[in-house]
Amino acid sequence: MKYCLSILVFLFIIQVGYSQVYIEKQSRHRFAQLNLGFDIESSFGGNTQYLNTQSNIQALSIESSISPRFLIGGTHFWGHADFYIGIPLFGNKTEKENQEITALRGVETVFKYYPLRIENKKVRPYIGTSLAPFYYEQNNGNLAYGSGPELNHTSLPLLGGFTYNSTNHLIELGLAWNYNNSQEYHISRDRVIAVNTPPVYASLSYRYILETTLSAKKDWESGRTEEVTKILADAGRLNGIYLGAGITSAFWLGESSYNTQNRPYLEKYGTSIMVDYTLGYYIHKPDINLAFAYRTYGSSTDTYGAVQSLRRCSVLFEATKYLLDYHGFAPFLGPAISFEDLRFIEQFEGTRTVGLGDNSLAYGLTFGWDIRPNRIQNWLLRTNLRWFPNLYLDIEPDAQISFSNIEFNFIQLVIYPGRMMKR
Repeated sequence: MKYCLSILVFLFIIQVGYSQVYIEKQSRHRFAQLNLGFDIESSFGGNTQYLNTQSNIQALSIESSISPRFLIGGTHFWGHADFYIGIPLFGNKTEKENQEITALRGVETVFKYYPLRIENKKVRPYIGTSLAPFYYEQNNGNLAYGSGPELNHTSLPLLGGFTYNSTNHLIELGLAWNYNNSQEYHISRDRVIAVNTPPVYASLSYRYILETTLSAKKDWESGRTEEVTKILADAGRLNGIYLGAGITSAFWLGESSYNTQNRPYLEKYGTSIMVDYTLGYYIHKPDINLAFAYRTYGSSTDTYGAVQSLRRCSVLFEATKYLLDYHGFAPFLGPAISFEDLRFIEQFEGTRTVGLGDNSLAYGLTFGWDIRPNRIQNWLLRTNLRWFPNLYLDIEPDAQISFSNIEFNFIQLVIYPGRMMKR
């Protein structure tokens, strides 16, 4: 919840304007509109199995659940696309037959396409998909160590529905079909079954549209922006420090050979959420960013007597070059190198078995994009995707814990303090 509340600081720097400004003209300052809101999501279906007191397998249905979510994102491409993240505020548990089952979706990143663009007083159909992390845990009160593994699976469900727009308001009714909903699951250290997680989700949402770029349109069309840009660039005043902060999801990748050999009933670690802080320097003429970023996050599991916790503290340096500028949509790409502090602790049936840490260098790749109507504004919104493919902590000579991951910072607020003071 604290991450959702922190996002609301955006409201203090945003000027509310009109919706569907792209209807009059499809210009760079009408390319995207920020929106904030909430939805209610319901799941349907699903079933599992468990061991009873006689160690026999019995079937069990997964009850439907309702989860409220905080939404933040934006419409793009003049009303034809909608990108946002859905952050669950809390989840539900099923408790019956001495079982405690948690089945919920994590922070979902949604991509929707509107064949007919969003317009005022009209209902528009959409299709799409999403990066949808799913979390499942089954605790069995019949076992001495009955805490089951945390199943973490990221799927690409098919989305469809209808959006109604009225001025600055978006109301939406949607369905999601998670066709890949059958997953293997350990119901004990040595017994595996197939869990059918909920295949269908329905949602009802409301979002409010905020226009963040239209105020710069007049100066752009009059040529004033180009004139000011040239003057400031020639004087070197567009080079300067910037500050950034945003919420990031880290998806843990790769197999941990230590667990494969010693704890085969453990699942891959779940998606981690943290705040990404950035201090950078922008060089205007080559259109390059040089930046340091700090992130710290971890993961943990308690499964059939094996308790593990991981922690990653990372200071990153990256150099990214903008590749093009499509109506203010400016993607960038570049290498990254980071100093890593990795920690891993394990206890098994109450006894500490592993406690290790290491410092190392890691190499990765950064890709992302800015919504950048011009190159002289005081602030902008950025999306970062960072990939670290070969990051491990050695536990034994031939056994490792994987810290490889993809970090996805969907919306980062970037501020140029020097521009605010000079203008």
